[in-house]
Amino acid sequence: MTPDNRAASCPVRSPYPAPAPGEAEAAGAGAPESVGPGEPTGTGGSESSSNVPQHSAPRRRLRDKQLRKRRVHPRYNDAEIALVKYAAALSRMNPGGYVAECALAAARADDPTAAVADYRALVKALMAANGQLGMVGNNLNQLTRHLNMDGALPHPDTVQRLLDRVEASIAELDTAVARITDGR
Repeated sequence: MTPDNRAASCPVRSPYPAPAPGEAEAAGAGAPESVGPGEPTGTGGSESSSNVPQHSAPRRRLRDKQLRKRRVHPRYNDAEIALVKYAAALSRMNPGGYVAECALAAARADDPTAAVADYRALVKALMAANGQLGMVGNNLNQLTRHLNMDGALPHPDTVQRLLDRVEASIAELDTAVARITDGR
């Protein structure tokens, strides 16, 4: 038995490696194994760590007695995985556990579609706007065909207003796409 574990009722292994003979004084004079039980390991010169934020270890979830056999393998781009890792760190969880808990929380909710409803509504609106711009593009193609056949522009101010509206609609759609892709 070493002097450190004499007070224990059974032999206790020290988590610190034992120093080589003759090296104890040089390398481990202030090491925890060289201090007697109940004595502080530091020598009065250390500052209080109250100014330093304490980071606790991530919480481990309770394990099931039997391993889970069903798996889902989500894939993320660099920005998305960074968001997941950041949120998991704030929750003191590992990213896999965080994703699993979030997915299960959404699935167990009274309305499981609510978690993704906003995103789906935005995508649906985007698809509708895209369809309408497709129809406008078809009309512009018909107008261009008539102009190429006749060679004369029937109402230049009306055509210019139409082109301005199409450009404004395309700009609005581009803004909406950027907002959705950046925010998601």
